[in-house]
Amino acid sequence: MIYKWIATISFLIAALLLSSNIDESRIGFVIFLYGHTILAFHFWFKERDYPMFTNNVMFLFVDMYGIKQWFF
Repeated sequence: MIYKWIATISFLIAALLLSSNIDESRIGFVIFLYGHTILAFHFWFKERDYPMFTNNVMFLFVDMYGIKQWFF
């Protein structure tokens, strides 16, 4: 249960960073990556919820693309 709350708070912080469009906004993708990684592991190992696991893995690819675009 705590994993879901940590991910939820991470998503809120990341969304606020991205929507504020400041120099530190790019950190939002790293925070999204962190949150989606937590949820992917949670849904795979704890709940065996494969659709939610797949959803979070797809978001991991989006997060990595955003990191590539903003950092490299």
